Amino acid sequence: MFRMVKVRDKVKIYCKGKTVEVEALFDTGSGKSYISENVAEKLTYEPYDKPREIQLAIKNFKAKIIAYIPAVDLEITGCVLPSKETLDVIKDLYVDAIIGLNIIEPYGITFEKDMIKFREYPPRTHLI
Repeated sequence: MFRMVKVRDKVKIYCKGKTVEVEALFDTGSGKSYISENVAEKLTYEPYDKPREIQLAIKNFKAKIIAYIPAVDLEITGCVLPSKETLDVIKDLYVDAIIGLNIIEPYGITFEKDMIKFREYPPRTHLI
């Protein structure tokens, strides 16, 4: 049986010479990774011409993706991931960032007693 996991931890985002540290929600129920509009304003982002809607896990609730940040480096538990990632920007997101399965699975991120760990250290990407 699949168990959805939600753990919070600090993550550093590096983008074009700028760095922000955010409180991120690691969510195995999310297929992608997102940051809030407030965090995106501290970095360099690319707005969409029109917002894109995504369905949330709650019936009849949707979120608006208004931009994306391409090619960021992420530092998780003190380790910079080996590949650059893209983060979508959600308007009115209630947390700084959501780290979803698109980052959790390829890097072998695990959760033990509300702690974030890598299956192998340093982490490397795995095709899934």
